[in-house]
Amino acid sequence: MSFAKILLVNLKHNFLIHFLIAVAVAVLTPLVFSISALDSRASAQPLECLLPFIGAFLMIPVFMPEQNPEIRDVIRSKKTDYLLVCLIRVIYSVVAVALITGIFVFVMRYCECNVTWKHFVGSFASSLFMGTTGFAVAGLSGSVSAGYMTSMVYYAANIGLKDKLGICYLFSMYSGEKFSGKYLLILISLIIISLVFFILKKFNK
Repeated sequence: MSFAKILLVNLKHNFLIHFLIAVAVAVLTPLVFSISALDSRASAQPLECLLPFIGAFLMIPVFMPEQNPEIRDVIRSKKTDYLLVCLIRVIYSVVAVALITGIFVFVMRYCECNVTWKHFVGSFASSLFMGTTGFAVAGLSGSVSAGYMTSMVYYAANIGLKDKLGICYLFSMYSGEKFSGKYLLILISLIIISLVFFILKKFNK
């Protein structure tokens, strides 16, 4: 099966509903937090406190279609590598996280908020990392539900432990912490994703 066909089939059958849910999170965020005429620090609140959920809704379902062992066995019997299909899903999911985040930041700028490239990168980093925590658990455990639970527990830990999480603290921009941690968060996310695929390949899960 060609790359284009794999992409189109997965976008239509496995991605659209999760993408719409992620878009809904972005659309509903202004109902919870103001996005009008905010200063730099205040602008980080909606970007870090609600938008990270789009990462969870887009990254965790990567392994959902094959959660049923029988379906997974059928997929693995095909010529196309099962993990290659999952990798394609990861790529378009990460692109979607960046796209929704970018559009949201653009809307905030249009609403006269003091947002910059750093706000986009910071929000993207938090969304990607929150999604990656659940993605890793879902992939290694074979349970998407466990993946969602992990991301929710991690989010709750950010509220309870605050900056004790160090660079893994989701709300660092709003709290006035060093921005450099956001770049490390993206790097850690990519390393975790790579490790998950390595482990799945190694143990043929």
